[in-house]
Amino acid sequence: MIMRKLFFCVFCIPFLGMSQDSFMDDSIAKNNTTLNNDSLLKYILTDTGINTELSEIGASFFKDKFLIVSNKKRRHTKTTFNEKSNQFNNNIYCTNVDKNGNLSFPLQFSTVLDSDFNEGSMTFSNEDKTIYFTHTTENSDNFKLYKADLDVEIQGYWKDVVEIEITTPEYSVETPYYTAGTNKIYFSSNMPGGFGGYDLYVADINTNGTLENIQNLGKEVNSSKDEKYPFVTPDSKYLYFSSTGHDTFGGYDVFRSSIVNNAYINRRNIGSGLNSNKDEVGYILVNKDQGYISINKEDDKENFDVFRFEVQQLEQQLNILVVESDSKIKLPNANVVITDEFGTTIKETKTNDKGEIKLIIDPLTAYTISTSKDGYEPNLNAVTASTENNFVSETIKMTQKKPEIVNDAIVMENIFFDFNKATLKEESQLSLNKVVTVMNEMPDMTLTINAHTDNKGSDKYNLALSQKRAKSTYDYLVSKGIDKSRLAHKGYGESKPLHDCQQNCTEIQDSENRRVEFLINKAIEFTDATTNN
Repeated sequence: MIMRKLFFCVFCIPFLGMSQDSFMDDSIAKNNTTLNNDSLLKYILTDTGINTELSEIGASFFKDKFLIVSNKKRRHTKTTFNEKSNQFNNNIYCTNVDKNGNLSFPLQFSTVLDSDFNEGSMTFSNEDKTIYFTHTTENSDNFKLYKADLDVEIQGYWKDVVEIEITTPEYSVETPYYTAGTNKIYFSSNMPGGFGGYDLYVADINTNGTLENIQNLGKEVNSSKDEKYPFVTPDSKYLYFSSTGHDTFGGYDVFRSSIVNNAYINRRNIGSGLNSNKDEVGYILVNKDQGYISINKEDDKENFDVFRFEVQQLEQQLNILVVESDSKIKLPNANVVITDEFGTTIKETKTNDKGEIKLIIDPLTAYTISTSKDGYEPNLNAVTASTENNFVSETIKMTQKKPEIVNDAIVMENIFFDFNKATLKEESQLSLNKVVTVMNEMPDMTLTINAHTDNKGSDKYNLALSQKRAKSTYDYLVSKGIDKSRLAHKGYGESKPLHDCQQNCTEIQDSENRRVEFLINKAIEFTDATTNN
């Protein structure tokens, strides 16, 4: 166990009146860069003002300061040189943040925390009273994880430094990240039992600061290559990380996974708006649309620069078309419920007369489309928004249910006509085809077609309309090969409502009163009101 006191640099104590949630309120500086104008997630990058010819990588916030890891030479203490990398070792530096998110001149964070070896990333827990940090050792280039506590009585000192033993010395533990919402710590390691290279892990933090229940994040996050630099949003909904595996544009790309019930799903490359053939690491969000990213230099792949970013999200439209599976006829009035990957209902609506729904969705998000319609089997479809296209199209194919025969009647969905007309809608022709199928399968069956209306309009008008609709239904069945002798039809107008609600009917009651019934007969007896011509 290592026991020593650490002091963080007093030069970083003064603060310029900046909070993590509010930087970049002013307009983006003139020296900004948009990586890809064609992406729906446009990342506008701005130099933070601290980058040199050497390496600077953004690491973490400590209180209202931003910490970086850099191999720049220290001003007042010796900077050790790494013979293997042919560069100076990394050390931890502290910067102030101005109102635009720019960083001040980096100052040494701690005169003791910086060792003679390579310093890695750090993270803070317990309201910034505990630090988890990494560095290499004298005999190895592998990183180890350490913990120290802030001495609240002697402001500026760290105490009780201990190594957090996770794996054996021949393996490395890197890029830790603490999540306050879940009291967990994420880290990267090449220890055995992973999927190859460096994998991401998560562990619970005990009351004494040690770790337990270490879990590999699984193949949805980890690949056969390297995953590092985890970052979890404050609401614990999303994990961002950098990976050289999966579908990258080259080098380390930033990915996002959704965290649902402690599972990591819907891994997505966040797109060419940020990612490139360079290495993008250390993705840190300050608020929903702004943060920091570190990218290696064009002419020096081993060294990085820190940029602040603002992401501008363009609208993406989801076009849904609902059709019958065989005929591809468009289905209006289908019930559609759209939920996101967290089970939140985004929209609940019905398809229009063309069987369509259009809505705006968020890039990178996975959606579930639940579709139902009377007379059809329910349907579930999954669709994931893109980062490269302005719209996503999804065609949902619904399969018709078979009609049931109950109490000498064919029971099925209602038949619909054009408003105030006897013209069958195209979707109703699909429904009547089911009646044709039943009658072809049962050649001795005979039917009486009864049509009814609601009580809107005069009795005379409704009777005439119902008779025309009964006749229209009859004509369609005959056109499909059903012999006239097997059919009769009659219109009842508003005289036989299912709901006798008079003038106080709800919209649902009115719609149920407007109906066509198919009654099975032992024999057909024709009256003056019944025709079979």
